[in-house]
Amino acid sequence: MAIFSHMDLSHDASRYTVGWIAPLPLELTAAVGMLEDPTTLEVPDDDVLYHVGRIGSHFVVMVVCPRMGIEPAATALANMCRSFPNIKHVLVVGIAGGMPCYGPDLQEQIVLGDVVKELTIKEHTLHPSAALLTAVNNLRSVYMQVAGSKIPRYLEELRRGLNERSRQAYEDPGAEYDHLFEDSYLHTDRGRFCQGLCNATRAKLRKSRCKRAERKNNQPHIHYSNIDSANTIVRSSAKRNELYARHNIICLEIEAAGVMSDYQGLVIRGVCDYADSHKNKKWRVIDRVISSR
Repeated sequence: MAIFSHMDLSHDASRYTVGWIAPLPLELTAAVGMLEDPTTLEVPDDDVLYHVGRIGSHFVVMVVCPRMGIEPAATALANMCRSFPNIKHVLVVGIAGGMPCYGPDLQEQIVLGDVVKELTIKEHTLHPSAALLTAVNNLRSVYMQVAGSKIPRYLEELRRGLNERSRQAYEDPGAEYDHLFEDSYLHTDRGRFCQGLCNATRAKLRKSRCKRAERKNNQPHIHYSNIDSANTIVRSSAKRNELYARHNIICLEIEAAGVMSDYQGLVIRGVCDYADSHKNKKWRVIDRVISSR
């Protein structure tokens, strides 16, 4: 742990312009793995431990929420912005439930491990800033080019920084463990995972969904659409489908509303489940997070 003096802090604090909110410890671990020159920082008159470093030319400060929910996220960001007064861009990054398919004729496919970025936010929250939206559009352009995404390389670098036990938890489980159960088929015991409990014949694997659901390991697709933020977790395919039909929502989470009521931030979520009643123990990091909810 690196503890800076007040004099050093006043110099370093001015560098940090990107604030990163990780709702859970497992999400923070992955986030810190993306930092160059990472260290920790204790700030006078603030009892929160911050993780700081660079991503490219951007100086980033990261914080994990004390617990899940809208209010803890809002408090974490307020403390961060008080200690790092030059924060200009706010990111909320973690896992969430996803709509399996969306778009015209429901042809666009979301699978476990894909990423959803918020582009429009309705109701009481603020929209992402013009700078963040421009950055997202630049990334969209890069992904369309021949070189494509650098995500596989970043994932490999992340895993190299973890101990052996943790590294296994962050591996891509693969398409054979991605089961999309029928909407009408419910998980009957929340205390148990699907393996050994749920009838696998009532689920579709990616290969039986359609061509658009196919993925190579460590190469998630990025989706850009509406993310719903509420004060409860959606574990119902019927409710998930209703939210999509009414609001074109393809991803559901619970922290961003606490952040984006006062700040123009960007929400980025990795899809860990289908916002239904089922669990899959092969997505190990995700399952431990779900179990803690």
